[in-house]
Amino acid sequence: MPPLAGQAIPSYDASVVGCSVFRESVRTDIRAQRGGPPYQERGQRTGVLVVRVTADAPLRFTAWYDSLAVWYDATEGRVVPDTDGLIGGRWEGTLSPTGSVSLTSRPFMPPDLRSVSDLSDALLDFFPPLAPVAIAPGRAWTDSLGLTITRLADSLTGPGPAQRYQWRIDSRSDPPLAADSTARLRQRATDEGVLVWALAVGPLSWDRTVTIDTEVSGPGVRLPYRGRVTQHIEVIRITDHPACY
Repeated sequence: MPPLAGQAIPSYDASVVGCSVFRESVRTDIRAQRGGPPYQERGQRTGVLVVRVTADAPLRFTAWYDSLAVWYDATEGRVVPDTDGLIGGRWEGTLSPTGSVSLTSRPFMPPDLRSVSDLSDALLDFFPPLAPVAIAPGRAWTDSLGLTITRLADSLTGPGPAQRYQWRIDSRSDPPLAADSTARLRQRATDEGVLVWALAVGPLSWDRTVTIDTEVSGPGVRLPYRGRVTQHIEVIRITDHPACY
């Protein structure tokens, strides 16, 4: 689809990222079965993430948690890891105009936090994907890798007019059982959400749901596994945060 005349294409750059602060809430639900009865585990993390641009060509950034709380309900009971060792630790990398992140540095991850929620790669898919072209309301753009972005009806927010985009990414891994293999892993993942992009300031908020279905079976697997991990992510941009003064 060619660009729409007179319409700006949303993109991540220094003018919309600059120094940004986001309040993030992530709920994780795991439902699985391995041989015996099914079981369920769930977790939650809430935090305030600061992202600051350090260079604009290419767009380089540094990011850190200003605050973070994590808990996880396992079959043995609730686990609440200490997050102090991560607070202030830096992620560094580059951010493309469409939201792809490449990390050059990751913070130290405390072992008790890693065992519950390993956030080493948390920044890789933090930003919602954007289309490289303008999209008219009600129309969609699709790439060759399974990403579809649909522009919804525009809205009015505190910072002014805003565009709303819905995205969906589908991926599947279902290889045939090789002749010399005794186990087979099948996996299907979906990533979908809605982004509110304020024309004056850029990404304002988004809701995201990631679902991963996994199955492990085969003649060499004594206890076949089948499970679903669902993650619901809510992010809201915070204005006038002290970290950006």
